[in-house]
Amino acid sequence: MSGAALSDELTEAAKRLLSERRAKEAYELLLPQERARAGDLEFDYLLGIAANDAGEHERAVFALERVLAQQPANHLARAEIARAYLALGEREAARREFETVRSQAIPAGAKESIERFLAAIRAADTTRIDGFIELGVGHDSNVNSATSSSQIAIPALGGIIATLDPAFTRRGDSFAAIAGGINITHKLSEAWALVGNAAAALRGYPHEDQFDQTTLDASLAARWLRGKDAITLGTQLQSFELDYARYRDTKGLLAQWQHSYDERRQASVFAQYSQLRYPTQSIRDADREVLGVAYAQAFSAHYTPVVFGSAYIGRERERASDFPNLGDDLWGIRLGGQLALGGGWGVLASAAYEERRYGGPEPIFLATRKDRQTDVSAGVSYLLRANTTVLAQLAHTGNRSNLPINQFDRTVATVSVRFTF
Repeated sequence: MSGAALSDELTEAAKRLLSERRAKEAYELLLPQERARAGDLEFDYLLGIAANDAGEHERAVFALERVLAQQPANHLARAEIARAYLALGEREAARREFETVRSQAIPAGAKESIERFLAAIRAADTTRIDGFIELGVGHDSNVNSATSSSQIAIPALGGIIATLDPAFTRRGDSFAAIAGGINITHKLSEAWALVGNAAAALRGYPHEDQFDQTTLDASLAARWLRGKDAITLGTQLQSFELDYARYRDTKGLLAQWQHSYDERRQASVFAQYSQLRYPTQSIRDADREVLGVAYAQAFSAHYTPVVFGSAYIGRERERASDFPNLGDDLWGIRLGGQLALGGGWGVLASAAYEERRYGGPEPIFLATRKDRQTDVSAGVSYLLRANTTVLAQLAHTGNRSNLPINQFDRTVATVSVRFTF
C-alpha cells in the first residue's frame, strides 16, 4: 500500500474520531506522525484541532502555526489558534486572532461564537477567577521529620547516652489529603489590578493522627503593570495546625518586580518579610526576611520543555534575645522543569538546597547548629480529560546537621487527582 494511501487513511480516521468527539484518540493517532508529516496542511490542521480538544494547547499552537505560515488567510486555523491562546492564558494574542477572523467573510454562526469568546476575554480582563480541588493518598516515611536514632549523646551531661522517647523518633504512616484554592484577579485600570487568593490543605494519618496537619493560606496584593514590567506589593497570611490545634501563625509582606522578556522568558526579584508566631511556644517566635531572584523559560522545542530556577538569602531573627540558638542565617537555591510528552502525559522534577547557620550554641549539645537540607522530587502527570489531571509524585528530603538530633531523612509518595476550574 502506498504512503499516500496510508496518509489518506490516517487523516480520514482522524476526521472520523473528531466527528465522534473522540479528540484524545485522534490526537494520539496523529501525534506519532508529526515529525514525518509536519508541513502537510491537512495533517497539521487536524492535529491542531485534536490537540486543542484534548487539552494539549501548546502542541495545538505549534501545529496551527505551521498551517498559518503557509495559509495566512485560513480563518479556520486562525480561530483554532486563538482558542489555544485563550486556553493558555495568552488573552492578548487570542483577542488579536479572534478580531482578525471576525473581520473576514465568515458565517453568522461563526461570528456569534467569536463574539462570545471576545466577551469572555473582556470579562477576564476585568475579573478573572480560577481555582482547584485536589484529592490524594500516599505514604510518608517520616511524618514528624525526626531522627531515626534511638539514642544520642548529651555533651552538657558529660556525654551520657540518652534513649529518646519513641514519640520523638522517626515514624511513618500512610495518609489521605485534600486541598483546594481560589485565585481572583480584578483589573482596576490598564495599569492596576488587585490579586487575591485563598487555599486550604488537610493531611490526615490513620495511625499517627497526632501529626494530622491543616494549612490555611490567604494573600492580597496590588499589581502595577506597564509594558513588560510588573510590580506586586501585598500581604500574606498562614495558619498551620497540628492535630487540629494552632501550631504556627504567619503574617507578612511581599514585594516583587517581574520582567517578561517575551512570552516565554521571565525574570523576577522578590523580598519577603514574615512574622512567625507560635501560640503555645512563644519562645520560638521569630521574624523572617528573605531576598531572592528567579528566572523561568519555556522552549518551543520538542516536548515543550519549561525550566525555572531561583536563589535567595535571608535571616530568621529570634524574638527571645536570650536564645540566639533559635535564630539563623540562611541561603538556598531551587531548580526545576517539566516536559509535555504528548498524549496527555507530562513529567516534572525539581531540586532544592538550603543551608542554615544558627546564632548560638545549643545549651544541651554545647555546639552551634548548622543544617544542610536537600529536597528532590519527580512526578508524572496525565491529563485524564479537560481540567482533570492525575499526578504521581515522589519527594525526598534529607537534612544533614552537625547535631544528630536534627538530622533526618523523609520520603513522601503521593498519587492525587486535581480538578481545575
